[in-house]
Amino acid sequence: MYFERDASLDDIDGATVAVIGYGIQGKAFAANLRDSGVRVVVGNRADEYRTAAIDDGFDTRPIAQAVRAASIVLLLIPDEAHPEVYDGQIAPYLDDGALFVVAHGFSIRYRRIDLPRHIDVALLAPKMFGKPIRQRYLDGSGVLAFVDVVQDPSGTALRRTLGLAKAVGFTRYGVLPVSHAVETELDLFQEQFLTPLLLDACRMAFEVLVEAGYDPLPALLDMYASGEMAEMMVEAATTGLYEVIEQQGSPTCRFGVQRYLGRLIGDEVRAKGRQIIEDIRDGGFVEALAKEGEAGYPSLAEYHASYRASAVTATHDHYRAILGTP
Repeated sequence: MYFERDASLDDIDGATVAVIGYGIQGKAFAANLRDSGVRVVVGNRADEYRTAAIDDGFDTRPIAQAVRAASIVLLLIPDEAHPEVYDGQIAPYLDDGALFVVAHGFSIRYRRIDLPRHIDVALLAPKMFGKPIRQRYLDGSGVLAFVDVVQDPSGTALRRTLGLAKAVGFTRYGVLPVSHAVETELDLFQEQFLTPLLLDACRMAFEVLVEAGYDPLPALLDMYASGEMAEMMVEAATTGLYEVIEQQGSPTCRFGVQRYLGRLIGDEVRAKGRQIIEDIRDGGFVEALAKEGEAGYPSLAEYHASYRASAVTATHDHYRAILGTP
Protein backbone atom coordinates (compact mmCIF):
# COMPACT_ATOMS: atom_id res chain seq x y z
CA MET A 1 0.00 0.00 0.00
CA TYR A 2 1.29 3.47 -0.87
CA PHE A 3 1.26 6.32 1.65
CA GLU A 4 2.50 9.91 1.80
CA ARG A 5 6.14 8.81 2.06
CA ASP A 6 5.82 6.80 -1.17
CA ALA A 7 4.61 9.67 -3.38
CA SER A 8 5.99 13.05 -4.40
CA LEU A 9 4.47 16.11 -6.00
CA ASP A 10 7.83 16.56 -7.73
CA ASP A 11 6.80 13.78 -10.12
CA ILE A 12 4.04 16.00 -11.55
CA ASP A 13 5.88 19.30 -11.11
CA GLY A 14 5.23 21.55 -14.10
CA ALA A 15 2.51 19.32 -15.49
CA THR A 16 -0.88 20.66 -16.52
CA VAL A 17 -3.67 18.30 -15.50
CA ALA A 18 -6.86 18.25 -17.56
CA VAL A 19 -9.84 17.26 -15.41
CA ILE A 20 -12.44 16.03 -17.90
CA GLY A 21 -15.88 16.40 -16.36
CA TYR A 22 -16.84 18.72 -13.52
CA GLY A 23 -19.47 16.55 -11.87
CA ILE A 24 -19.46 14.56 -8.63
CA GLN A 25 -15.82 13.47 -8.85
CA GLY A 26 -14.40 16.16 -11.14
CA LYS A 27 -15.28 19.05 -8.86
CA ALA A 28 -13.50 17.42 -5.90
CA PHE A 29 -10.45 16.30 -7.89
CA ALA A 30 -10.00 19.73 -9.48
CA ALA A 31 -10.30 21.63 -6.19
CA ASN A 32 -7.87 19.35 -4.34
CA LEU A 33 -5.34 19.44 -7.17
CA ARG A 34 -5.46 23.23 -7.29
CA ASP A 35 -5.08 23.53 -3.53
CA SER A 36 -2.00 21.29 -3.77
CA GLY A 37 -0.42 23.71 -6.24
CA VAL A 38 -1.06 21.69 -9.39
CA ARG A 39 -1.93 23.53 -12.61
CA VAL A 40 -5.48 22.50 -13.58
CA VAL A 41 -7.58 23.01 -16.67
CA VAL A 42 -11.17 21.74 -16.68
CA GLY A 43 -12.63 20.22 -19.83
CA ASN A 44 -16.41 20.07 -20.04
CA ARG A 45 -19.14 20.39 -22.62
CA ALA A 46 -21.26 23.55 -22.62
CA ASP A 47 -23.69 22.87 -19.77
CA GLU A 48 -24.30 23.82 -16.15
CA TYR A 49 -21.16 21.96 -15.04
CA ARG A 50 -18.96 24.08 -17.27
CA THR A 51 -20.64 27.16 -15.84
CA ALA A 52 -19.97 25.88 -12.31
CA ALA A 53 -16.28 25.32 -13.11
CA ILE A 54 -15.99 28.86 -14.47
CA ASP A 55 -17.75 30.24 -11.40
CA ASP A 56 -15.27 28.32 -9.22
CA GLY A 57 -12.41 30.10 -10.94
CA PHE A 58 -11.02 27.31 -13.12
CA ASP A 59 -9.53 27.69 -16.57
CA THR A 60 -12.40 25.94 -18.34
CA ARG A 61 -12.41 24.88 -21.99
CA PRO A 62 -14.07 22.48 -24.42
CA ILE A 63 -12.78 18.96 -23.82
CA ALA A 64 -10.48 18.73 -26.84
CA GLN A 65 -8.85 22.05 -26.01
CA ALA A 66 -8.28 20.99 -22.40
CA VAL A 67 -6.61 17.75 -23.54
CA ARG A 68 -4.36 19.67 -25.94
CA ALA A 69 -3.17 21.87 -23.08
CA ALA A 70 -2.32 19.00 -20.71
CA SER A 71 0.28 16.29 -20.22
CA ILE A 72 -1.95 14.44 -17.73
CA VAL A 73 -5.63 13.76 -18.49
CA LEU A 74 -8.10 12.62 -15.83
CA LEU A 75 -11.34 11.17 -17.26
CA LEU A 76 -14.13 11.76 -14.74
CA ILE A 77 -17.32 11.58 -16.79
CA PRO A 78 -20.00 8.82 -16.60
CA ASP A 79 -19.01 5.46 -18.10
CA GLU A 80 -21.69 5.53 -20.79
CA ALA A 81 -20.18 8.71 -22.26
CA HIS A 82 -16.61 7.37 -22.46
CA PRO A 83 -16.49 5.90 -25.99
CA GLU A 84 -17.92 8.91 -27.82
CA VAL A 85 -16.01 11.53 -25.81
CA TYR A 86 -12.75 9.58 -25.80
CA ASP A 87 -12.78 8.73 -29.50
CA GLY A 88 -13.73 12.19 -30.71
CA GLN A 89 -12.30 14.62 -28.16
CA ILE A 90 -9.50 12.93 -26.23
CA ALA A 91 -7.57 10.22 -28.12
CA PRO A 92 -6.66 12.38 -31.15
CA TYR A 93 -5.04 14.99 -28.90
CA LEU A 94 -2.99 12.83 -26.51
CA ASP A 95 0.71 13.56 -27.03
CA ASP A 96 3.48 10.98 -26.81
CA GLY A 97 4.23 10.26 -23.16
CA ALA A 98 0.96 11.73 -21.90
CA LEU A 99 -0.59 10.09 -18.85
CA PHE A 100 -4.25 9.13 -19.26
CA VAL A 101 -6.00 8.28 -15.98
CA VAL A 102 -9.44 6.79 -15.35
CA ALA A 103 -11.22 6.74 -11.99
CA HIS A 104 -13.05 3.51 -12.83
CA GLY A 105 -11.78 0.68 -15.00
CA PHE A 106 -15.07 -0.12 -16.76
CA SER A 107 -14.23 1.17 -20.24
CA ILE A 108 -10.78 -0.44 -20.24
CA ARG A 109 -11.94 -3.74 -18.73
CA TYR A 110 -14.66 -4.15 -21.36
CA ARG A 111 -12.57 -2.67 -24.20
CA ARG A 112 -14.97 0.13 -24.93
CA ILE A 113 -12.03 2.43 -25.73
CA ASP A 114 -8.81 1.74 -27.66
CA LEU A 115 -5.62 2.82 -25.92
CA PRO A 116 -2.81 4.11 -28.18
CA ARG A 117 0.55 2.57 -27.36
CA HIS A 118 2.39 5.88 -27.11
CA ILE A 119 0.70 6.99 -23.86
CA ASP A 120 0.85 5.94 -20.23
CA VAL A 121 -2.48 4.67 -18.86
CA ALA A 122 -3.41 4.23 -15.21
CA LEU A 123 -6.33 3.69 -12.88
CA LEU A 124 -6.77 5.93 -9.83
CA ALA A 125 -10.08 4.90 -8.28
CA PRO A 126 -11.23 6.51 -5.04
CA LYS A 127 -13.45 4.33 -2.90
CA MET A 128 -15.63 7.30 -1.97
CA PHE A 129 -17.79 9.83 -3.78
CA GLY A 130 -16.87 13.46 -4.39
CA LYS A 131 -18.12 15.29 -1.30
CA PRO A 132 -16.05 13.28 1.24
CA ILE A 133 -13.02 13.44 -1.06
CA ARG A 134 -13.12 17.22 -0.83
CA GLN A 135 -14.14 17.50 2.81
CA ARG A 136 -11.53 15.08 4.12
CA TYR A 137 -8.84 16.83 2.11
CA LEU A 138 -9.83 20.10 3.78
CA ASP A 139 -9.80 18.35 7.17
CA GLY A 140 -6.23 17.18 6.57
CA SER A 141 -7.11 13.54 5.90
CA GLY A 142 -8.07 11.59 2.79
CA VAL A 143 -9.89 8.58 1.39
CA LEU A 144 -8.82 5.14 0.21
CA ALA A 145 -8.05 4.69 -3.49
CA PHE A 146 -7.03 1.83 -5.78
CA VAL A 147 -4.19 2.25 -8.31
CA ASP A 148 -3.16 0.26 -11.36
CA VAL A 149 -0.70 0.89 -14.16
CA VAL A 150 -2.32 -0.37 -17.36
CA GLN A 151 0.52 0.56 -19.73
CA ASP A 152 3.77 2.39 -19.14
CA PRO A 153 5.87 3.25 -22.21
CA SER A 154 7.49 6.21 -20.40
CA GLY A 155 8.46 4.22 -17.31
CA THR A 156 7.00 7.00 -15.11
CA ALA A 157 3.30 6.07 -15.00
CA LEU A 158 3.26 4.82 -11.41
CA ARG A 159 5.30 7.74 -10.03
CA ARG A 160 3.12 10.30 -11.79
CA THR A 161 -0.11 8.59 -10.76
CA LEU A 162 1.04 8.47 -7.14
CA GLY A 163 1.91 12.16 -7.44
CA LEU A 164 -1.70 12.78 -8.48
CA ALA A 165 -2.93 10.61 -5.61
CA LYS A 166 -0.88 12.69 -3.17
CA ALA A 167 -2.19 15.95 -4.63
CA VAL A 168 -5.82 14.80 -4.28
CA GLY A 169 -5.19 13.52 -0.75
CA PHE A 170 -5.48 9.78 -1.28
CA THR A 171 -2.02 8.89 0.04
CA ARG A 172 -2.97 10.43 3.39
CA TYR A 173 -5.23 7.39 3.86
CA GLY A 174 -3.61 4.84 1.58
CA VAL A 175 -3.52 3.74 -2.06
CA LEU A 176 -3.80 0.01 -2.72
CA PRO A 177 -2.53 -1.67 -5.93
CA VAL A 178 -5.56 -3.37 -7.53
CA SER A 179 -5.88 -4.27 -11.21
CA HIS A 180 -8.36 -2.24 -13.24
CA ALA A 181 -10.26 -5.43 -14.11
CA VAL A 182 -10.67 -6.44 -10.47
CA GLU A 183 -11.63 -2.88 -9.46
CA THR A 184 -14.34 -2.88 -12.12
CA GLU A 185 -15.74 -6.26 -11.18
CA LEU A 186 -15.76 -5.52 -7.44
CA ASP A 187 -17.51 -2.20 -8.00
CA LEU A 188 -20.17 -3.72 -10.24
CA PHE A 189 -20.75 -6.57 -7.79
CA GLN A 190 -21.23 -4.15 -4.92
CA GLU A 191 -23.77 -2.22 -6.99
CA GLN A 192 -25.67 -5.31 -8.16
CA PHE A 193 -25.52 -7.56 -5.09
CA LEU A 194 -24.67 -5.86 -1.82
CA THR A 195 -26.50 -2.56 -2.39
CA PRO A 196 -29.80 -4.18 -3.47
CA LEU A 197 -29.57 -6.53 -0.47
CA LEU A 198 -29.21 -3.58 1.91
CA LEU A 199 -32.04 -1.61 0.30
CA ASP A 200 -34.35 -4.60 0.27
CA ALA A 201 -33.49 -5.43 3.89
CA CYS A 202 -34.40 -1.91 5.05
CA ARG A 203 -37.62 -1.90 3.01
CA MET A 204 -38.65 -5.36 4.17
CA ALA A 205 -37.96 -4.56 7.83
CA PHE A 206 -40.10 -1.43 7.55
CA GLU A 207 -42.96 -3.29 5.84
CA VAL A 208 -42.95 -6.14 8.39
CA LEU A 209 -43.24 -3.64 11.23
CA VAL A 210 -46.03 -1.62 9.59
CA GLU A 211 -47.94 -4.82 8.76
CA ALA A 212 -47.58 -5.79 12.43
CA GLY A 213 -49.31 -2.54 13.44
CA TYR A 214 -46.37 -0.26 14.25
CA ASP A 215 -46.50 3.44 13.39
CA PRO A 216 -44.54 4.01 10.15
CA LEU A 217 -42.50 6.99 11.34
CA PRO A 218 -40.76 5.49 14.40
CA ALA A 219 -40.40 2.23 12.46
CA LEU A 220 -38.57 4.07 9.68
CA LEU A 221 -36.36 5.89 12.17
CA ASP A 222 -35.40 2.76 14.08
CA MET A 223 -34.63 0.77 10.94
CA TYR A 224 -32.35 3.30 9.20
CA ALA A 225 -33.46 6.95 9.10
CA SER A 226 -32.01 7.89 12.49
CA GLY A 227 -28.56 7.22 11.06
CA GLU A 228 -27.56 4.83 13.85
CA MET A 229 -27.05 1.88 11.51
CA ALA A 230 -25.07 4.07 9.09
CA GLU A 231 -22.80 5.24 11.92
CA MET A 232 -22.25 1.64 12.95
CA MET A 233 -21.18 0.72 9.41
CA VAL A 234 -18.79 3.70 9.33
CA GLU A 235 -17.29 2.48 12.59
CA ALA A 236 -17.09 -1.05 11.18
CA ALA A 237 -14.92 0.24 8.32
CA THR A 238 -12.06 0.69 10.79
CA THR A 239 -13.02 -1.49 13.76
CA GLY A 240 -14.27 -4.57 11.91
CA LEU A 241 -17.66 -5.88 10.82
CA TYR A 242 -18.19 -8.11 13.86
CA GLU A 243 -15.97 -6.19 16.27
CA VAL A 244 -18.17 -3.09 16.12
CA ILE A 245 -21.09 -5.09 17.52
CA GLU A 246 -18.88 -6.44 20.29
CA GLN A 247 -17.60 -2.99 21.18
CA GLN A 248 -20.71 -0.86 20.70
CA GLY A 249 -23.59 -3.27 21.29
CA SER A 250 -25.14 -4.05 24.66
CA PRO A 251 -25.44 -7.69 25.79
CA THR A 252 -29.07 -7.57 24.66
CA CYS A 253 -28.00 -6.34 21.23
CA ARG A 254 -25.23 -8.91 20.89
CA PHE A 255 -27.54 -11.75 21.92
CA GLY A 256 -30.17 -10.63 19.42
CA VAL A 257 -27.64 -10.39 16.60
CA GLN A 258 -26.10 -13.79 17.16
CA ARG A 259 -29.52 -15.43 17.56
CA TYR A 260 -30.30 -14.96 13.86
CA LEU A 261 -26.94 -14.21 12.26
CA GLY A 262 -26.45 -16.55 9.32
CA ARG A 263 -30.07 -17.71 9.37
CA LEU A 264 -31.83 -14.93 7.45
CA ILE A 265 -29.80 -15.11 4.24
CA GLY A 266 -28.99 -18.59 2.98
CA ASP A 267 -27.69 -20.57 0.04
CA GLU A 268 -30.33 -19.19 -2.34
CA VAL A 269 -28.94 -15.67 -1.93
CA ARG A 270 -25.35 -16.96 -2.18
CA ALA A 271 -26.24 -18.66 -5.46
CA LYS A 272 -27.66 -15.41 -6.81
CA GLY A 273 -24.43 -13.67 -5.84
CA ARG A 274 -22.45 -16.24 -7.82
CA GLN A 275 -24.72 -15.72 -10.83
CA ILE A 276 -24.24 -11.96 -10.64
CA ILE A 277 -20.44 -12.11 -10.50
CA GLU A 278 -20.41 -14.55 -13.44
CA ASP A 279 -22.65 -12.19 -15.42
CA ILE A 280 -20.20 -9.37 -14.70
CA ARG A 281 -17.15 -11.42 -15.68
CA ASP A 282 -18.50 -12.84 -18.94
CA GLY A 283 -19.88 -9.54 -20.23
CA GLY A 284 -23.57 -10.33 -19.87
CA PHE A 285 -24.15 -7.28 -17.72
CA VAL A 286 -22.39 -4.98 -20.19
CA GLU A 287 -24.53 -6.33 -23.03
CA ALA A 288 -27.70 -5.74 -21.01
CA LEU A 289 -26.51 -2.25 -20.03
CA ALA A 290 -25.85 -1.35 -23.66
CA LYS A 291 -29.35 -2.43 -24.71
CA GLU A 292 -30.86 -0.49 -21.82
CA GLY A 293 -28.92 2.63 -22.78
CA GLU A 294 -29.92 2.39 -26.44
CA ALA A 295 -33.58 2.22 -25.35
CA GLY A 296 -33.24 5.31 -23.15
CA TYR A 297 -33.05 3.48 -19.78
CA PRO A 298 -36.76 2.56 -19.49
CA SER A 299 -36.22 0.29 -16.48
CA LEU A 300 -34.69 3.19 -14.53
CA ALA A 301 -37.85 5.21 -15.12
CA GLU A 302 -39.95 2.30 -13.87
CA TYR A 303 -37.70 1.90 -10.83
CA HIS A 304 -37.95 5.62 -10.04
CA ALA A 305 -41.75 5.55 -10.26
CA SER A 306 -41.90 2.42 -8.09
CA TYR A 307 -39.81 3.69 -5.20
CA ARG A 308 -41.43 7.14 -5.31
CA ALA A 309 -44.81 5.41 -4.82
CA SER A 310 -43.61 3.23 -1.93
CA ALA A 311 -44.64 3.58 1.71
CA VAL A 312 -40.99 3.90 2.71
CA THR A 313 -40.54 6.97 0.52
CA ALA A 314 -43.85 8.51 1.64
CA THR A 315 -42.86 8.09 5.28
CA HIS A 316 -39.40 9.54 4.69
CA ASP A 317 -40.95 12.51 2.84
CA HIS A 318 -43.16 13.06 5.90
CA TYR A 319 -40.14 12.90 8.19
CA ARG A 320 -38.22 15.46 6.11
CA ALA A 321 -41.26 17.73 6.21
CA ILE A 322 -41.27 17.51 10.02
CA LEU A 323 -37.59 18.44 10.11
CA GLY A 324 -38.10 21.20 7.57
CA THR A 325 -35.46 19.77 5.22
CA PRO A 326 -35.86 19.53 1.42
